[in-house]
Amino acid sequence: MELLQRAAKDTHPEGASPIGHSGLPPGDADGREGPNRISRRSAFAVLLLNLPGGSFAFIMATGIVSLAAIPLGHDNVATALFALNLFAFPLLCVFMLVRLIQHPLGVLSELRDHRTAAGLLTVVAATSILGDQFVLLASNRQVAAALWIGSLTLWIGLVYAFFVAMTIKPVKPPSALGLDGAWLLTVVATQAIAILSTHISGVFSRPDIVVFVALCFFLLGGVFYLIMISLIVQRWLLEPMQPEQLTPSYWINMGAASITTLAGERLLSVVGADPLTAVLARSIKAVTVLFWSIATWWVPLLVTLLVWRHIAHRIRPSFRLEYWSMVFPLGMYRRRPGPYRVKRELNFSR
Repeated sequence: MELLQRAAKDTHPEGASPIGHSGLPPGDADGREGPNRISRRSAFAVLLLNLPGGSFAFIMATGIVSLAAIPLGHDNVATALFALNLFAFPLLCVFMLVRLIQHPLGVLSELRDHRTAAGLLTVVAATSILGDQFVLLASNRQVAAALWIGSLTLWIGLVYAFFVAMTIKPVKPPSALGLDGAWLLTVVATQAIAILSTHISGVFSRPDIVVFVALCFFLLGGVFYLIMISLIVQRWLLEPMQPEQLTPSYWINMGAASITTLAGERLLSVVGADPLTAVLARSIKAVTVLFWSIATWWVPLLVTLLVWRHIAHRIRPSFRLEYWSMVFPLGMYRRRPGPYRVKRELNFSR
């Protein structure tokens, strides 16, 4: 902890962050700890203190690729990625907890920033997706139910914090600077809880209540999508768009529609567990097909704009955390039910 505190001080005034040092002095010849090792530790501490909330996109991406590998018959891949998430998820949780304790103002600043606030919602989606992995790969619904409770608690805190912080902020940027596809993480986090709810409803004594929660989150997520995508499309069509601004996070335009489709399909699979869900089955089917159509429509447009950004304007791809934003939508679209599976659910529920 003392090292973290020293590292935080090292980032102030005259000295640049240790991360920016291109050449470090060697250590002592007798093997004692030299300045290079101290600097490396300081660099790690600075990285830890500045770990963005959106880091949990790694868990989301790894989890969705793992789950998408199951129907393809790649069980070894699915299991290996599940094991990776079992290691990475608690590690990231510890890192974020340390950051919250040691540098709470940094977390608060991230929450107040239009470009970074929504990224904190990746922790909600990541927790739910890990719960899906426990159900589908480990057949452990008890752990998945505990993760569901955790993700639901985080959702309540972070979603309301996001909307309150964005609303009461006295000075707000124009949409070209403050809005991107990351805002659709409000949809992804909401629908991720809806999906996990359908997997673990049988763990509780009143599964109908859990399925009702899934229905409410499915409908709420759909409304969130309509609100957010309207703002994004307005920004795209009515304001200049530079290739540098077309970041990978805009792939969530498609990913949010895909996860809404999957949430609808999962609700149809448990349609008999809640009377209200059964009554609304036909409406759920219609909404599910609608969002599948929306997700499919986005794919060619996003590919075209990707070509425009990287080939026409020669912007070289570089390793950045935001590129995980592309993995999740692509993996989620692979898991979407499609028209044939929705048709099967239609026939099954009659």
